[in-house]
Amino acid sequence: MITSDPTIKGLADEAEFQLIVARENLHWLSALARAIARDAKGADGRDVERLIGLVSYLDDTGFSGIDDAIDQFKAASAGVAT
Repeated sequence: MITSDPTIKGLADEAEFQLIVARENLHWLSALARAIARDAKGADGRDVERLIGLVSYLDDTGFSGIDDAIDQFKAASAGVAT
């Protein structure tokens, strides 16, 4: 994250990067959700509980990073003149 007074371009570039990372993480989370749904429909469903546990863990840890990125950009943009 930007530590000195950000420029508009620097802030926009960092925002784009953070959103790309968050999108990729959310794609992974979606793939896990689809795997859970497929396993639940299967004959044994043996991985459902473990996959749900993994999704819960990732959710609890702020896996996507989107909430942190929003807070960081609010703080950084407060010092940028428009």
